[in-house]
Amino acid sequence: MIFRPNIFETKSFLFLLALFLFAIYFSPYLIRGKDAYILIHDNLNQINMQGIFDGKFNTSFFPSSSVQHYTLPTTPMIFHLAHLKLDKLFFSFDYFWGFVFNELFYRLLSFIGLFFLLKNFIFKKKLPDYFALIFSFAWISLPFWPQGNLSISGIPLLLLGFIYIFQRRNLLLSYLIIFVYSCYSNFFFVGIYLLFALLILNLYLLWKGEKNIHFLLGSTLFLSLSLITHFPIFYNLFVLKIPTNRIAQSLTEYDFIGTIKNTIYIFINSNKLSHSFHVYIILPTAIIFSILILKKGKNREKKIIIGLWILQFIFLFIFGIYFFAPVMKFYNRLNLGFNFSRIYVLKTSVWYLLWAFCLNGFYLICEKKRIAKAIILILIILQIGINLSHSTVRAYNNYPGFKKFMSESQFDEIKSHVGENRAEYLIGCIGFFPAVANYNGFKTVGSFSSYYPLEFKKQFYKIIENELRSSEMLMDYFTNRGSALFLFDDKIGKKYYDQNYIRNNISKISCELNFRILRKYGVKYLFSTAKISNAEDIGLTLIFVSTNPQYYYRFYVYQI
Repeated sequence: MIFRPNIFETKSFLFLLALFLFAIYFSPYLIRGKDAYILIHDNLNQINMQGIFDGKFNTSFFPSSSVQHYTLPTTPMIFHLAHLKLDKLFFSFDYFWGFVFNELFYRLLSFIGLFFLLKNFIFKKKLPDYFALIFSFAWISLPFWPQGNLSISGIPLLLLGFIYIFQRRNLLLSYLIIFVYSCYSNFFFVGIYLLFALLILNLYLLWKGEKNIHFLLGSTLFLSLSLITHFPIFYNLFVLKIPTNRIAQSLTEYDFIGTIKNTIYIFINSNKLSHSFHVYIILPTAIIFSILILKKGKNREKKIIIGLWILQFIFLFIFGIYFFAPVMKFYNRLNLGFNFSRIYVLKTSVWYLLWAFCLNGFYLICEKKRIAKAIILILIILQIGINLSHSTVRAYNNYPGFKKFMSESQFDEIKSHVGENRAEYLIGCIGFFPAVANYNGFKTVGSFSSYYPLEFKKQFYKIIENELRSSEMLMDYFTNRGSALFLFDDKIGKKYYDQNYIRNNISKISCELNFRILRKYGVKYLFSTAKISNAEDIGLTLIFVSTNPQYYYRFYVYQI
């Protein structure tokens, strides 16, 4: 009798299944092209921080006299350099298709990393490989923060690398994983917490008398590459020592009851920078399966489940305590400018690792394996559906699409009415994100920037002071957060995300900006999404109007 392997366990089937799932995820970009939606918040509205100007990556990795300041005029060059991350290479030709390839590349790496972590160390071949494959796809179908790259999505991959290093096998591959993760992630978003965890583990091994030179070398490599890839920040921190806006930020404080409520909220809900969408499937099944495993499971499974739950609650405690008023008041006086509550972003990977161990543990203790497989398969597919509804479906349906948001044709029309040599002047943006103007080749006085000199914030405040005084909300937003260096208008507020609202509800605004300082910075034009009613009184000349409803924006272009 000829042996016929289960078709669902063959490499060919697994490859075709993975290809099919990835095709589903990336179908919006392949079908709709630039009409697909790309996340705006903390992404397209701040692509200037990635060095995206004139449609692509267009700045330098290293200090150079040729580096142009597209934003933040007069600030030191170190604040205009991009981090040394792999995604910049993909953006060097075209941002949109570079973005799509970047999304594919880091998700593929993350998918492979989790697949082998599940196959070799969690499921341990008890469950068929296609379970590891679809679980890995559930993970990478989450809408990760695009600019984070491997920061969150690659944590299972990094964990795989360090497990191999700890076991002293696959060393070359393991060091390569650490290298790629370090050069393809954001140190201050996630890496700093991972480095702290590695420090604790190395100290524990030292205390236990277990010498593992490769684990120490891997940790050192991670630290060294993080310093190199984020050298602009470290260079300022240790050499220039220029005070930055980070020390002037002040977030919301909570009393004891408010802290409890805030902590419970973050436990139940996903965060915008680290979505997990765990509340409907993962949370209840993790609780139920954990209880069953603690009753019937083996000691190894019990210890791992308990350890991951403890880790989850440690993250929650650190998050909650940061916003507790007495702690925040004390911490703010230290002027460190680092928000350690963001450790909560790690909870996404912990949720999925915990769930994987729970699913595997449930399968091991369930007597009827076929029923267990069916239940596990249904649960993973349901979670995939939830994740895709917030990623792929959103890319199909959300408005505006990338092409609308960037509005290149409209800016091409504007270019024929303003000075041709755009390197010689700056523009001011009222009612829309300066990053859009940067993408279209204009230098702007304002920008979204999470890290810049505190002195520039003080100078920028003088430009918009009168507008801020007319809006308590804008005053609080700028003074206590201050990453948005926008030419605010008290009537438009922060409604930059909804240009249809501005078009339909705000026909005119009164501009109270400080034009003396704008001229000092070399600002020659104002692009406003609403007509400026007092233009003549403040010395503005209307030179072009773009109100075609086919465009996302309505522009009034004024010369100062």
